Amino acid sequence: MDEVLRSLTQHTSQILLVLLVVVLILAIMVVRLTRLQSKGQARWRGLLPDGKGETLETMLYDHLRERVRIEQDLEALRVRAQDLERKLAESKRHLGLVRYDAFEDVRGNQSFAMAVYDDQGNGAVLNSIVGRADCRVYCKPLLNGRSERDLSQEEQRAIREARATGPKSIVSP
Repeated sequence: MDEVLRSLTQHTSQILLVLLVVVLILAIMVVRLTRLQSKGQARWRGLLPDGKGETLETMLYDHLRERVRIEQDLEALRVRAQDLERKLAESKRHLGLVRYDAFEDVRGNQSFAMAVYDDQGNGAVLNSIVGRADCRVYCKPLLNGRSERDLSQEEQRAIREARATGPKSIVSP
């Protein structure tokens, strides 16, 4: 033990110099770590709102609940869109109208044939024949685009008009 003490007293200046270097290195490390901690705290303060007192965990749970609600709404919209597509296919949305003169003594294209049907060709053909003294209306059912009854030329033209794409006109060519 005496030897250790003698060695320490002989090399005191060197030991103090080494300890001073170690203290300086530790001080630099403390300053660097303090700066890193300040930057980290600034990042967390940016993530957390001021004054509300909400924690990041609360915000994440709120976000998760909102996401689940949005997914449920999206699924409901998908179901509704499928239902609307099914209804659209069954709706009578194809329309063809042909105006014509049924009799030579009645002019002005007052008679008409109108075809109305869905995507499968199910619907009806209406024919209104206007004479000088009366008006008659006939309705013939369509099943898969065909009628079990004979169709006039105007009724057949109305069916072709309904199949045609693009804007439709009620004025006969």
